[in-house]
This record gives sequence, C-alpha cells and structure tokens, in this order.
Amino acid sequence: PEKEAKLQALHNPRLRQPTNIGMAAPLVKLNQPNPEVDQQLQRVETLHQQLKAEHARAQELLARLKGEEYQASRTAPAKAHDWVKGNRQLDMKLDHYRERAKRLEKRAGGKSSMDIGIPELKAEEREIRDLEARVSGLEGRVRGFEGLPPDKEMALMEVEKMRKELEALARRRDMFEGLVEGDK
Repeated sequence: PEKEAKLQALHNPRLRQPTNIGMAAPLVKLNQPNPEVDQQLQRVETLHQQLKAEHARAQELLARLKGEEYQASRTAPAKAHDWVKGNRQLDMKLDHYRERAKRLEKRAGGKSSMDIGIPELKAEEREIRDLEARVSGLEGRVRGFEGLPPDKEMALMEVEKMRKELEALARRRDMFEGLVEGDK
C-alpha cells in the first residue's frame, strides 16, 4: 500500500508534495510587473482621491448648512402663524367676492362679466343717467322743504303760516297794482 500511495502521488498533482522549484515559479510570476493590475490600481487610487475631495466638500457644505445663516430665525413661527392667518383671511375675502360676483351676475340676468359687451354697457350708462336725472329732480323737490321742522304737525303749521303770508303779499301787490292803474 505504501508503494501504491507514492505512485498515485506522482500521477495526481494534488497529492504531490510541493517542491522548492514548484513554489518558486508562481512567486516569480507574482513579482513580475502586470500592466492590467497596475492600471486597475491607478484607477482605484484616482477614485479614492476623488472620493476624499468629495467628502471634504460635503463636510464643508454640511458645516455651512449648520451655521447661523441657514438656521430658522426665532420669529419664524410667529411669521408662519401670521402668514397662515393672512392666507385664511384672503381665502374668506375671495369667497366673499365670488359670492358678490354671482349675485351681480344674477342681477345682470345671468350674464357673466365676459358676456357683457359695449351695447350692454351703453344701455347701463343710459339707465344710470336717467336715474341721475330723476335723483336731481327729487333733490330739487326736497330743497323746497328745507327750513321746515322735522315734525309733520309743525311742518304743516309752518306751511300754513307761509301760505297766509303769501296771500297777504298777493293782496298788497293787487292793491299796489290797483293804485298804479288808477293813476293812469
């Protein structure tokens, strides 16, 4: 059996005992320059340097972002509250104006502001001018009541007093005209 084992060891490379010459060949091969490995090492070194530079830039940016310039001011919560409050108020006003616009559209006969043209505006202008003339006439009539007391009873008494005074003046005029005609 010992002889057989030695024979098998000679024919089977895995079972052979390493010799100095058998080990030297791979070591020599490893020590020889390998351009592929050198190129890969150079690439890895370049990438490592780029990563170091990028890491330094990221650290610098992080330090700047943690600085006072990028920190929220102490008044930021109050300002945010004011902005939210203002936004709510604007939303309420917007809803109010939308409702007003709808009411105006209904008054305009369901026409939106986009449907109203120059002829409609001219008609509205004529109506406004007619209303202004009517208001002027009413103001003239109201001016006739200026100086009268606000109480109806007292105003009627004042009107009656003025009517009597007018009648007295009319009689004096008639008398004066009668005198003037009589002298002719």
